[in-house]
Amino acid sequence: MEEQEQDRQEKNEQVEEKIGKVDEQDQAPGDEQEAGVVMDEGAEISSVEKQEMSTGRRVWGWTAIVLSILVLILVAGGIVGTWVTRGVAIDVVGGLMDGVDRLAGVGREGAELVDSRVGELSAVVGEVETAVDEVSRNISDKGLILTLLPPEKEQELVDTANRIAETADTILSAIETALDLYTTIDSIPLVNLPRLDEEKVQQIESDVQAVQAGVDQLATDIQQFRDDAAAEIDRVTNAIGEVNAVLGETQGALAQIDEDLALIQTRAQEFADQFATIATIAAIVITLILAWIIYALANTAYGHWQALHND
Repeated sequence: MEEQEQDRQEKNEQVEEKIGKVDEQDQAPGDEQEAGVVMDEGAEISSVEKQEMSTGRRVWGWTAIVLSILVLILVAGGIVGTWVTRGVAIDVVGGLMDGVDRLAGVGREGAELVDSRVGELSAVVGEVETAVDEVSRNISDKGLILTLLPPEKEQELVDTANRIAETADTILSAIETALDLYTTIDSIPLVNLPRLDEEKVQQIESDVQAVQAGVDQLATDIQQFRDDAAAEIDRVTNAIGEVNAVLGETQGALAQIDEDLALIQTRAQEFADQFATIATIAAIVITLILAWIIYALANTAYGHWQALHND
């Protein structure tokens, strides 16, 4: 009986094992289906994320391309503007320096005209001096005095001195106007022109006044000399010496002004040429820098274009 009972239990255990295996087999297809559903959901999420990432890259790529092109256009305009500005700056500075050159030229012409007037007066004074020297040898010869020193001679002296004064007033007024403009131009940054000796200009004005006063005194002395040659000869000689001294100072000041104005003309032309060279070099340097920026922007835009094309 016991043996039969053990056989029965073994058979029951074998049947339970078979039933368990069947259950496991029945459950396996369901698990696979659930796993497949999970995988499908993961694939869908991954696909959506990829689409979102691809869209973001495209938006950024096109934005970068558009911005690069816009900046590239602006930089290209900067190159054009650089060369346009260079041309305008050279024209402006060249015009200013040309104005300085013309003003200096006017001043030199005026100084030369005054100098010629001074030369005329110096010649007349020389004639008077020669006449006085000859009269001094025949001090009692009234006819000789009237011949060598007629009344017209002192009038000639006065007229010549007045012409000097009139010419000097006109020229000095023009020079003062030119000095004001010259000072304004010289105050511009980078402009460094030679200084005109303003003391010489003022000296000419005072010398011209001294010449007029000296000539007036000489004319008076000549008139008195005719009446009493012996008594007045020293006064006439001294007056001639004073006038000649002032004329010499005036000619020296005029020569210095002419030299200063000539230097200004030379320096103005040199500065115009130097500025043109500096402006051209600066434009080339700026162009090279902007060209490098254009190259970098073009590479950036092309790189984004390739990336978009590959996507």
